[in-house]
Order: sequence, then structure tokens, then C-alpha cells
Amino acid sequence: MTQRCLYVGDKLSSDLIVQLTAADGGVVQVTRLPTVLADTMSSSLQLELGSVEGQSRLLDWLRQNDPPTRILCELQAFEFVTSEAGYSRSASDYLSAQIVGITRVLEAALSLNPELRWVFLKPPVADVWSDASEAYFRVLVEGLRTAVPSARFDFLSMEQI
Repeated sequence: MTQRCLYVGDKLSSDLIVQLTAADGGVVQVTRLPTVLADTMSSSLQLELGSVEGQSRLLDWLRQNDPPTRILCELQAFEFVTSEAGYSRSASDYLSAQIVGITRVLEAALSLNPELRWVFLKPPVADVWSDASEAYFRVLVEGLRTAVPSARFDFLSMEQI
């Protein structure tokens, strides 16, 4: 069965997987973290959306698969992350992933499916970073609504999905 939903973010819960699988036939999670999804109708792409390589991998994936009908995208609050491997996520990494990476994915997805439904998911606890990202995407979406009137854009909390 074709997985028609793409989830961009690190916080995909089991309950949401079940909900998205029922509604969309499956879900593909794009995350920077190693994941093990228990549901056979789900899969994941581990990549860093803030890097050119990660963006290219995701754009290639979009071109090589049936375009998703719905994309859910976390507007993450900034968190300074340091891993055991010595990787740390700086503010610059955050902005590259949150603004540049998501904008490129949004443009590519709309070119493949002009009737796309894109949902920006607001974090449970917003900070100045996620608020600024949301403001940027609200302005971008206003322009896209004119260019691609068949697409639908929403800004929701996790509870509203």
C-alpha cells in the first residue's frame, strides 16, 4: 500500500502513527534521530534536513515515490542537542533545518502535488525560535496560496490533528 503521509519531525508517537495509517494508508517519518517504527505500514528516513545532503536525499525520495497527499511538519522549539558522537545542534543548524530545509521540501512537494495538504505542527511549549519560524511560514504560505490555490495549509497543535 502506498504511504501517502510524510511526517517531518522527531516526535512521532505510536498513537499518531495509528491515526495517520488509518487516514492515509501509512506514514513515512523524516527525522534526524535513529528510529524503530513498530508499524509495518510506516517507515523512516534518517537525515539532517539542515544539510544540503539531507535535503537532496529527501527531494530525491519525493521524486522517486508517489507524492504524499499530506505532510505534517513540526515547528520545533530550539534545543541545544549534543550526542555521544560529539554532534551538537547549534542555532545555525536549527535555522538551516527549520527555515531553508523545510522551505525546499515544501516547494518540491507542491510541484509534485499541487493539491497537497501541509500541516505545520506547533510545539507544545513555544519559544522565540519556533514563534519566528511560524511567522516566516505564515507569510510564505500567504504567497503560496495565491500561486497554488488548490493546496491547503494549516497551523495546528498536536492535539488538533
